[in-house]
Amino acid sequence: MLTILAAEAQTRVAADVTIQQVHKGKSVRVEKQVYYNANGSLVVHFTYPTQYYVITNRLGETSVYQPQTNEVMQMNDASVSSEDEMIALFMTPNYTDLGLQQLGFVLNKVERKGGDQIGTYVPTGNNSRDISRAVVVCREGNPIYCAFYDHDGLMTRKTYYSRYTEFRTFTMPTLVTQIAYNGLGDSVIKREEYRNIRTEGFGSESLFDFTIPNNAKRVSPKTR
Repeated sequence: MLTILAAEAQTRVAADVTIQQVHKGKSVRVEKQVYYNANGSLVVHFTYPTQYYVITNRLGETSVYQPQTNEVMQMNDASVSSEDEMIALFMTPNYTDLGLQQLGFVLNKVERKGGDQIGTYVPTGNNSRDISRAVVVCREGNPIYCAFYDHDGLMTRKTYYSRYTEFRTFTMPTLVTQIAYNGLGDSVIKREEYRNIRTEGFGSESLFDFTIPNNAKRVSPKTR
């Protein structure tokens, strides 16, 4: 997991996010509102195509609330930590490795090509089963893309980071485009666009302190 130094980071950040995924000519769109607090709390309000709320923290303690049925599903899974949210990642001082070292990757070498810095990371532990290396390319101190390779040397995923915007204490991309390859000549393209990013002046409509109703019915993740 990533460690966030709250004293050095913006206290609260909110953004509207549109996710567009294309696979085999079919397109799916998801819209959400993200409310991230530097203490690690994260509230995500999914607004389209289905409305629901996800509340989580750094430990992966997560609640999913369905307002239509007033049901809440709770789980504890470190793989869905709030620190995996892109805003959280770019609020850390060591965001240039895109969190790879915190995920168990080790920096193997650094090269320079023109004005770009190319870092190659090798996996350890469970990461090494399917991944032989990850490459992060930075330009002017910001990651512009990251690529993962399998043990046959084939690229399995490439993510581009663009449209960087500077805020008072951090800089982040507002467009992230990921291409995942399945080895059959096909790919899944996912594009995340961050808009209306706010760091202050939050009104009463903000969801940083959103709480699930006390009378919400608890349901098991295994039964849904």
